[in-house]
Amino acid sequence: MKNLILLSAIFSSFAVKASPIKIGSSPVISSAGIYLAQERNYFKQEGLEVDLNDFNSSGGQMTLLLSKGELDVGAGNLTSGLFNAIAKGQKFKLVADKGHLEKGKDYIALIVRQDHIASGRYKTLKDLKGFKMGLTALDGVSQQIVAERFLEKAGLKAADVEFIKLSYAEMNLALKTKNIDATIQLEPYLTKAEIDGIAKNVASAVEVHPHQQSAAIFFSPDFLEKRSVEAKKFLIAYLKGIRDYNAAIAGKADKTKMTADLKKYIKIDDQKVWDRMYPIGLSDDGSINVQALMEDVNWYYMKKYIEKPLKAEDVVDSSLVKQASAELNKRK
Repeated sequence: MKNLILLSAIFSSFAVKASPIKIGSSPVISSAGIYLAQERNYFKQEGLEVDLNDFNSSGGQMTLLLSKGELDVGAGNLTSGLFNAIAKGQKFKLVADKGHLEKGKDYIALIVRQDHIASGRYKTLKDLKGFKMGLTALDGVSQQIVAERFLEKAGLKAADVEFIKLSYAEMNLALKTKNIDATIQLEPYLTKAEIDGIAKNVASAVEVHPHQQSAAIFFSPDFLEKRSVEAKKFLIAYLKGIRDYNAAIAGKADKTKMTADLKKYIKIDDQKVWDRMYPIGLSDDGSINVQALMEDVNWYYMKKYIEKPLKAEDVVDSSLVKQASAELNKRK
């Protein structure tokens, strides 16, 4: 018996521990599901270890790392680079919602420098002509589509403004230093710009793209295909985080506690920002608005950011998140 115990201990010492799940995410409010899952130990409860990596700009930065296997999960806004990689044969899949627009959850907006408002330089969308506008990418990104829809509404074209590539945080600094005139901003930087008095929210993105699927969770091919059990567990923990966020926003859970948890990952200390922040559209079941998503994918193709047309099945795989949501519902 002693020998058996000894052998068991020896074999246990050689047991291969599962690799941490490498996640890329942006420190913005649409990452609430991931941050709450981490802070509240939901990943650990599913037997997972995760390695969070911050990306301060768009989800496009994650594409190369996903293809090289240096990331398992991307969690960011949607760019043409991701879809073009799919068009070229990469097997990335969008698997769950990480931020969408809907009425009352308009966390993306056009903001214009406060001094332009005060001086009368900006009064309507037509006054965007000649402006420098910040975007997280210049070769196809979800906020770019919103920007161009605002321009079209005013009878303007993309050539009527100058787009400048900046991270979300850099946009607010550039507004403050008057290096840009306007931008399409999201939370928490949207509300912070208003509270700091450097810019004003002049139009919600919901006005021009009412159901945009602006961000998503996307899996690398290896994580989706070779680690599907872990992938499903990841989504269970993630959905628990999303449901916590939605419950707090709806007044059904402690919003103060949620805010305190998110502050550890999103470095905005001003409580006034958190109190006034616009809510984010996050689906309790993780479902992606495929119709709205494909509108944007087709836009990228028409703009020649994607080399060939894509179908929904090329881009989205909802099978695991449906399973995760169903299992989570059974646990109630």
